[in-house]
Amino acid sequence: MRRVPLLAAMLLAATPAAADPLTVTKSVTVISDPLGSVVPRSLPGAVVEYKSRATNPAANVLVPVKDLLLVENLPVNVELRVADLATAGKGPVEFADGSLLGTGLLPSGLSYNYSTAAPTTDGLEFSTNGTNWTYQPVANAAGYDPAVRAIRIKLTGNFTAATSFQLRYRARIR
Repeated sequence: MRRVPLLAAMLLAATPAAADPLTVTKSVTVISDPLGSVVPRSLPGAVVEYKSRATNPAANVLVPVKDLLLVENLPVNVELRVADLATAGKGPVEFADGSLLGTGLLPSGLSYNYSTAAPTTDGLEFSTNGTNWTYQPVANAAGYDPAVRAIRIKLTGNFTAATSFQLRYRARIR
């Protein structure tokens, strides 16, 4: 009879604990407006930059957090920049690997892959409705695609505890 409680205790001990929640913060900054203002405003035609930072708490040191999938829904009044954001060939989303508590000593352990040659196998997907992720964007003359309503970013690897990463992309206000 004593074996049942011992077996139950062993099973509970073998069950992996749930990871503590990640902290995600999002910011929006107006980069430029069509009037060329020194202090740009959120006007139609203004370019805005979105930044999302995710941090894995130190409490997750013994609990692996792997292969993240982040969905960014776009407001109805913006169109996504689908042309390269920074370096040619890097795509419209920039992945900036974080570090251990801001020290620069330890990478997040995650990676992001973008490929114009193989868009169906890279880490970035586009949607016109937030449910179907097969849309391939077409940039207009300014580099934007108004049909994109959401993006899904796939990060692979083990997210190291007490580190962070940032995603950055741009849109234009309609």
